[in-house]
Amino acid sequence: MSLEQENYAIVKRQEEKLLFDHFDNDDAWKLGCQLVEDAKKEGLAIAAEIWINGYMVFRYGCNGTNNYNDLWLTRKVRTVNMFHRSTLRAHYMPFVGEDDLYRDAHLDPNLYGNMGGGFPIRVKGIGCIGVLAVSGLAHTQDHQTAVNAVAKYLGIHEIEAVKEA
Repeated sequence: MSLEQENYAIVKRQEEKLLFDHFDNDDAWKLGCQLVEDAKKEGLAIAAEIWINGYMVFRYGCNGTNNYNDLWLTRKVRTVNMFHRSTLRAHYMPFVGEDDLYRDAHLDPNLYGNMGGGFPIRVKGIGCIGVLAVSGLAHTQDHQTAVNAVAKYLGIHEIEAVKEA
């Protein structure tokens, strides 16, 4: 099994495990603040957004982030909203025989992004209702930063991490 195939399977398991019982604006604020606090403790310069049903409810950019991060956040949010899956999973889709985001779905790479860092916010019994997006690190680190924040917020102490190349 290739690294891409292995990471695809890990990301899929992460998405299946990280489900909320409910998620509203207050949850978005708490999750976002926790994410930023943890990033600052680790010395990570990230930008982050949380969206619920097409409405941005949280946004923060650590010192060192800029408009480039903003462009990537926008692309990542659009991708999660389109496919209801993480952007890292979209990145690995061609490696497991699924559609290529740009070629097969005919999506403009200036508008959509298949680099890690966009993660779906899923509520049990409802489905994908939002997006947590992170930008500023290598794309697998953006993804894992988002995943770690969601896992911590949900009280999940151990979550399988994607493997670095």
